[in-house]
Amino acid sequence: MEATINVDKQGRTILPKDVRKALGIEGETQMVCRVVGNKIMLEKFSIDLIRKAFVELEEIAPSLELDTVKVEGEDKYVDREYALHKIGI
Repeated sequence: MEATINVDKQGRTILPKDVRKALGIEGETQMVCRVVGNKIMLEKFSIDLIRKAFVELEEIAPSLELDTVKVEGEDKYVDREYALHKIGI
């Protein structure tokens, strides 16, 4: 899928309806934005994907001593801000 979009003076853009539909974006949604070379990569933010990445990392490198932080509440095992910081976002 390809679409041409405009960016306004404040740097805002609108994702076309077809793009939102393809990604299952409804209403307000958090996105992760990365710059890769001369490209902008946008993907839906998902705490489940971050958890999966940490599980895969532990399976790949079980001997790594990963930093841990005790977190209370809903995201007991993965704190959102901590996870974003650890993956460089």
